[in-house]
Amino acid sequence: MHEFIKKEASARGFEKVFFLPSAMLSEWKAAQEKTGVAPHLHWDPAAAYPKASCFILAVFPYSPFDPEERISAYYLTSQKSYHAVKDLVAAIAAKGAYCELADVPARAFALKHGIGTQGKNGLLRLPDFGSRIAIYVIATDACLPMPEAWAAAPCPDNCTVCRDACPFSAIGQKGLCVTHCMRYHMQGTEYPEAVYEKQITHMGCEVCQHVCPHNASLKRSAPGERVREAFDLRRLVEGDTKAARELVGKNKTGNGKLTVEAIRFAGQKGLYLDEIRKALETSPFPAVKRAAEMILQRNFTET
Repeated sequence: MHEFIKKEASARGFEKVFFLPSAMLSEWKAAQEKTGVAPHLHWDPAAAYPKASCFILAVFPYSPFDPEERISAYYLTSQKSYHAVKDLVAAIAAKGAYCELADVPARAFALKHGIGTQGKNGLLRLPDFGSRIAIYVIATDACLPMPEAWAAAPCPDNCTVCRDACPFSAIGQKGLCVTHCMRYHMQGTEYPEAVYEKQITHMGCEVCQHVCPHNASLKRSAPGERVREAFDLRRLVEGDTKAARELVGKNKTGNGKLTVEAIRFAGQKGLYLDEIRKALETSPFPAVKRAAEMILQRNFTET
């Protein structure tokens, strides 16, 4: 069954699969209680999934885009890999096994089993793939664990490139302060003004990953024509976000989120002011109206 799962995973883009026992994630739980991040995740996989004899950690690597791109390769990959892991779960279940996607903190689960290392930026880093990965945990009774460590080199003590580059000074001597990270403030439709002032990528920040020496050797890719068309700035400002949302996930982009970001990006350069004015008048989303009003006021005042 192990070989069947590996083959099915590989066919769906997962380049590494681990078969692991359960593990108590007490350190993650303690950190979660301080930050409030991801309260829905389970720190005791065995208790949450009592039918599971094994937990599969599936790794889906991707090629990052250039730092200048306004589009994140991660969120495109996240959506693609989510559908891939759902297909993988279905393929295993079709063999008559119990199988489900587990709500377990995958990064903490991997580290607990000696897989990868945590960088100073808080992200999991794996050999060959760096931090450019999407990972999932699957609970199943289709097989038994085959523990396997896959350590990555730790960050050198004297390396400070991610700390120096972080727009929010969220990386300190002891690592990442989650509540200072830009992504911590980007969960909803609207963000604090300080985030908008420094945001350069839709839906998140990747500055620390772009500068990390461990990611330097990774091959970069470029957005395809379909992606560029979907994320055309004018198109998003006008509220046409359907194609973009299909690519990155509708649950992450509701209530006009992509249009708000596009208006802010355009407003920083004084672009598409007529379209922004129309968005103020016609958008059904309050967040879009607020963003449009702010940008128009700012540009009117500055001119």
